[in-house]
Amino acid sequence: MGKSTPRAPTPPDYVGAATAQGVANQASAAQGSSLSNPNIISPYGNQNVTWANTGINGAPQGTVTQTLTPAAQATLESQQEVQRGLADVAQQGIGNAQDILNTPFSANLPNLQTSLGQPGQLNYGPQAGLYGAQSGLDLSGVAQMPVNAGMTGQQAIMSRLAPQIEQSRAANEQRLANQGITPGSEAYNNSMRTQGEQQNDLYTQAALQGIGLDTAANQQGFNQALGAGGFYNTAQGQNFGQSATGAGLYNQAQNQAYNQGLGGAQFGNTALQQSLAQQLALRNQPINEIAALMGGSQIQNPQFQQYTGQNVAAAPVFQGVQQQGQAAMDIYGIKANQAASNAAGIGSALGAGAQIAGMFSDKRLKSNIVRVGTHPLGIGIYEYDIFDRRERGVMAQELQKVKPEAVMVHSSGFLMVDYGAIA
Repeated sequence: MGKSTPRAPTPPDYVGAATAQGVANQASAAQGSSLSNPNIISPYGNQNVTWANTGINGAPQGTVTQTLTPAAQATLESQQEVQRGLADVAQQGIGNAQDILNTPFSANLPNLQTSLGQPGQLNYGPQAGLYGAQSGLDLSGVAQMPVNAGMTGQQAIMSRLAPQIEQSRAANEQRLANQGITPGSEAYNNSMRTQGEQQNDLYTQAALQGIGLDTAANQQGFNQALGAGGFYNTAQGQNFGQSATGAGLYNQAQNQAYNQGLGGAQFGNTALQQSLAQQLALRNQPINEIAALMGGSQIQNPQFQQYTGQNVAAAPVFQGVQQQGQAAMDIYGIKANQAASNAAGIGSALGAGAQIAGMFSDKRLKSNIVRVGTHPLGIGIYEYDIFDRRERGVMAQELQKVKPEAVMVHSSGFLMVDYGAIA
């Protein structure tokens, strides 16, 4: 009876298993998404999640619907209305702001007052001869008030002080520019106001110092003239004293007038600075109003739970095909090895004589089985299909019951028959 290479068991359907796994993954993802996205009922409104097979390739597609309560919906609409109204007002104000910005700023203010003019002359000249005293005193060399030597002491101090004041002012403006403080800002105005007050103080001190220098020079020259004359009498001394007293009163009045003029100049400068600040505030007002309107009421939406999606793993079709192909190759190897071992042929149970060991004869590998006879051991002789061939032989399961030593178990788990042991 002939034997051929045994047929390996049918391999699993790996592609079908991979496809089924993909379907299972999709179902698991849909279930996970459903569990992760519950319907929400809150004091602000409701959030409902519905599912329909409207996604790609008919996949489940979630739809999130948020519905506010009547009070929350009315509040939201009111906020939107306010925001829209503010935006409309701000849009109208943009035209006004553009007109202002397109017009260069000009304060149109008078210049700051930094000079009080020439002070009046102090009068210390004594009137000699009023009391019959000798009047031959020559006062032509006595310095007049103010000192008449090309310039007064006050002018000399002022001429030296002016460049320093101008340099200080320029340095202050440069410092403000380096710090990014622009003209017209509050910081700039404060700094320049302080600068002006310091300049006025310096001018005041310079004027007072110049008056003192001029008075001292006059007094010194007068004393020298008196010493050179050498003939003073009591009447002339009294006359000089009275004249000096009168001159002192006059100088005091001059100082008072100077201080009043200084105070008036400072008041005027302060008024100019206030006027400048007022004009700058009026210029910036439309721009500030627009910024305030645009930064007004912001719309606040009620917060609901965010939708949580799920990742669906793709079906491993390629791996399934690869594994199925590998299984086919393994089966092919089994067939090739079996065919090599069948090269010697197989003997017939009826006395054909050929004997070979280790042939597959497991009933599980056979099909289209037909009994054609009985073996001397009492078991059946059959014709059947195995490994794509029609052969004749015994069933290993029947032989195992009467002669188990003639049956072997292959590493694959299938039974093999030693036909040489039953010939």
